[in-house]
Amino acid sequence: GEAPSVERPSVAIYSLNHSAVGKTTHGSGTAAAHVRYITRIQAKPDIVASLIPANRNQAQAWMNEHEANGRKNARVCDKLILALPLELSPPQRLALLRDFADQITDGRAPYYGAIHASGKDENNPHAHLVLIDRDKDTGKRVMLTTEKGSTERFRERWEKVCNHHLSLAGEEERID
Repeated sequence: GEAPSVERPSVAIYSLNHSAVGKTTHGSGTAAAHVRYITRIQAKPDIVASLIPANRNQAQAWMNEHEANGRKNARVCDKLILALPLELSPPQRLALLRDFADQITDGRAPYYGAIHASGKDENNPHAHLVLIDRDKDTGKRVMLTTEKGSTERFRERWEKVCNHHLSLAGEEERID
């Protein structure tokens, strides 16, 4: 007899892009301009924020203040772009992004995220996540984003959190 075929779960799209904005590598106001860009009205963004105002104008002012108060060679922020599973609903994607951001910041460092999933992005739902690697109380680094391997750590955590949320939604798909 023939061996039974084994159904493998299909794989959802996996993408995580990590870059940084630094005082010495970017012009003044770059981080605030990025917040302005990811919250533009045409993108119809869903916003998640922690320790940063959710309002786009207040968030831009907060970023400018954060940049002005940093050391002259400081990293202003880290930026992640994450592909979101088509299999999840908009509220499920929001929960996924918030869970991931809360986990990588340990609830101690500010983040600001915008999900783009409408109009031209309807078939390419993705999130822009701005991370500030500073503990809200001590000012010490939390995520160690400048260390070798930080992008890989983000990618591994994204895979775990994303697959957990796909499982919660009853989906077979997984990212790898």
